[in-house]
Amino acid sequence: MVYGGGSDFWSCGYKYSSPNYKAVVSKSEDGGETWVRHELYSGSQYGYVRTVAVNPSNSNNVFAFGYRNSAYVLFKTTNGGSSWSEIAAAGYAGGTPYHMAVHPTDPNRIAVASSGGLYSTTNGGTSWSKVTSGFTNAKDLYQSEGLDGLVISTTSGIWIWENWSGTPVHWGEDPEVPSVNCAIASEYSGFLYAGTAGGAVWASYWGSGTEDESHSEVPSTQVSVSPNPVTEGFASLHVNLPVSGFTSVTVYDLSGRAVQTVYSEVLSAGSHQLELDTSALAPGVYFTSVQNGDISISARFVVSR
Repeated sequence: MVYGGGSDFWSCGYKYSSPNYKAVVSKSEDGGETWVRHELYSGSQYGYVRTVAVNPSNSNNVFAFGYRNSAYVLFKTTNGGSSWSEIAAAGYAGGTPYHMAVHPTDPNRIAVASSGGLYSTTNGGTSWSKVTSGFTNAKDLYQSEGLDGLVISTTSGIWIWENWSGTPVHWGEDPEVPSVNCAIASEYSGFLYAGTAGGAVWASYWGSGTEDESHSEVPSTQVSVSPNPVTEGFASLHVNLPVSGFTSVTVYDLSGRAVQTVYSEVLSAGSHQLELDTSALAPGVYFTSVQNGDISISARFVVSR
């Protein structure tokens, strides 16, 4: 697998060095035209690297997660691969690591998708713990700016770990294709795309915005839910309208099914606070849609308890 972007790419694996296999990573600085191989340790010990992650704020800071002899270890370089240090991954019991991600602003926070679930560290890899979740086999990770967290592909569907904190929340999808091998959230289109074990690609809309029939600029209509995630049975729905008029506020699940009507009457222009009853909603991701004349706007919220 190849990691990185722009003109810099990393790949990982092993090479045979009699009598064993040795863990290596390779780097290309010209878009894949040429590669330089980096051996992560000396000697003939058995090892391999399964995944590489680059610090988003410093491309010279790279992590490689793999196996050496009888233990999983994290290798790290701070100079673009010229030299590597080894960190014993204490507490890691996830089995085969498939994909790794570094937090967008804190390089000491790293997450690994593995055959044993989702594991994370907050101290640069010195100690690891399993993230409590409803899945056991995590296949892929994707950091989404729009969704404000990690998108986790698992054999039990897609899960969202918002802000890298709390418990991941299940993202609903077609129940006939629960096993997702990879996923990516398009910040431009507002769609989450998932590649499944059945060889199909599925799309789910997560974006929010305003639009009217002519797609011209519309007055500022705003909607938000707080707290978000919603951990109790009720939340506040804040709506700001530029004009008075008949206004409908509806909650939809990820399949597009209307699950609750919050409001359906005339609202005056200005700011309003409505009560959102989530006691009957199962944990998951929802959208609240506000329709005011030709103006439509939606906001995403999560029920987690």
